[in-house]
Formats: sequence, structure tokens, C-alpha cells
Amino acid sequence: MLARSVLAKRWQQATIKDNIIFNWIFGENPTLFKGLVERLFETRVGSFESLSSERSFKDHRIFYRPRFDTYGEDDLDNIINVELQNENHHDLEKRIAIYQASLTQRALLSGQSFNKRKQTLIAFLCDFDLYGRNRPVYKLKTTVEGQEDILVDRGETNVIFNLKATDLAGLPADYVALVTYFNTGQVSDEFTVAVDQEFRRIKGNDTRKEHYMSIESILTMEKAYARQEGWDKGRDEAREETAKALIEDARQNHKDETDLLATLKVIFKDQAYIDKMLAKYYYQ
Repeated sequence: MLARSVLAKRWQQATIKDNIIFNWIFGENPTLFKGLVERLFETRVGSFESLSSERSFKDHRIFYRPRFDTYGEDDLDNIINVELQNENHHDLEKRIAIYQASLTQRALLSGQSFNKRKQTLIAFLCDFDLYGRNRPVYKLKTTVEGQEDILVDRGETNVIFNLKATDLAGLPADYVALVTYFNTGQVSDEFTVAVDQEFRRIKGNDTRKEHYMSIESILTMEKAYARQEGWDKGRDEAREETAKALIEDARQNHKDETDLLATLKVIFKDQAYIDKMLAKYYYQ
């Protein structure tokens, strides 16, 4: 694992464009998530009874299931996923397609008319310009070949936001304020003030700091194993060693079990795996 001094420095330097911080702010606060969505899609959405930060739909052992940064279903039949992307892995369009397919599976109940399909909205906030055109927003649409004025309504909205765009002329003021805050930390309206207050509350919380450093440690470890041959085996071993270390540290230092469970949930997501590790190393 990384030295605590390195992890502590990463925590100190982390901004809202850090994925973990972003997930905590918008994946745990329905009001802030609603404000974020309305500014990104320029539309009103309903209320969210609950949100899911880093929600996983990995319910199949063979086929890929995405893990979402922030996910919510409102009371107006919208299913919404917002992702923060800091690096260009040159697979974003294909990733969006897979994410969209996963949302689509949840958009219609068995026996319902196709006209009852829920609207699915996906936004990717990219800290790079995917297409190199300096456009702040790229809206992906489906048209008829040769008749591009005909838009195919599939009940899907997929948008890529370029946080690096320098020309924001003509965009709504609340969106410009949001992008400015993401890039500079400058607050300029009521919403960015609220987001910044939550950001500062999280950064001042020692428990969040410990969670962050634990997550950063395992993510770094997984990236290291990903560069090695035998990646799958190595990652599984790394995950178990990390879970074991966290559990044994909690036991030996008499740490609160609730905090331990929260840390494990943020890192591993899979409750069945967490239960397995607890049974193996905690409940002895």
C-alpha cells in the first residue's frame, strides 16, 4: 500500500474533480444531484427519494455491467446517470452505449406498453475535449441516414460536456457558474455556494479522509496489477489483502463497526464479497 503521507497529500490536493469527492457530493445529496442534472440537461427533473453513489449492476457473471458514478431515478420517470471522466481512454462512445443499455433494461417493466418507457439521461463531464472542437457541449443524437433532420426518439439523452472548453458564450448562466466552479473553485451563485459548502464539509471530516485514503490505496494497487501479466488473479489477491488489512486494523484498534462497513462498501461495492470477508476475518 502507499505510504500514509502520500495518501494524505492526495486528500489535501483533491478537488471536486476527484471522482471520489464528486461521488460523495452528488451521489449522496438528492438536492445537489437534482441541481446538477437540471443545469447539465437544461430541463426540470423530479424529486429523488434515494440516490446511489458508485452503484453497480454487476448481476451477471459473464457479461459486463457498468458501475455508475452517480445514479438516480426521479418521480417523473427519469433514470439519470452522471459520470465524471478525467482521462481520455479513447472508448467513451462505446462506454456510453454500454451504460445506456444498462439503463434501458430498467426503463420498462414487464408487460408495459413501449410508450411507458422511462426517459434515460446520461451525462459525461470530461476534463478533456473528446473531439477537439472546443465546443462546451456535445449532444449525441440518432438520425436517419440521408435525412439528418429526422431525429429518432428512443427516449435517450446522451451528452458529453467538455470542461476544458474556453468559449462558453450563449450558454445558460447557471451552467457557466457550474463549469467555472469545477475548474477554479470560484463560487458565483446560490447553487455553487451550496456545492462548495458540501465540499468543504467533506474535506473537513476525518472519517471521510480515512475512507478516501483507503479507496485511493486500493485503486493504486489495482492499477499496478493491471500493468502486470496475470492481472485478474493479482487484483483478486490485492482486494482480499486490502479487505483483510482494513478489517484487522478495525479489530485491533477497536474502531467503530459502522465506519468499517461504510469503508468496505465504498471500496468493494459487492455486499456478498464484503460479507464473505467479514466472515473470514472479522467474525472469528
